[in-house]
Amino acid sequence: MAKPTRTAKQLQQMLIQRIENLPGLRGQQTDVHRGGVVGILAEEGGPNWTVRIVTDRGSHRADIAQIVRTLQAQFDLED
Repeated sequence: MAKPTRTAKQLQQMLIQRIENLPGLRGQQTDVHRGGVVGILAEEGGPNWTVRIVTDRGSHRADIAQIVRTLQAQFDLED
């Protein structure tokens, strides 16, 4: 069964909403805010979008990565 699709802007807004619900992150700029959602070549059953990395990978946050993975499992990027 195909996943519902969303535009890059819609996915970014959904991600930001969830990120800003995390303690201490309201108003903070993340890669989701700066880099946005971009389409990628999907492997069989894999996501067709990701978030562009624009900051040092040392600032990676597992909680934000989990939010991205959760939405990737729920929605595809609209063509």
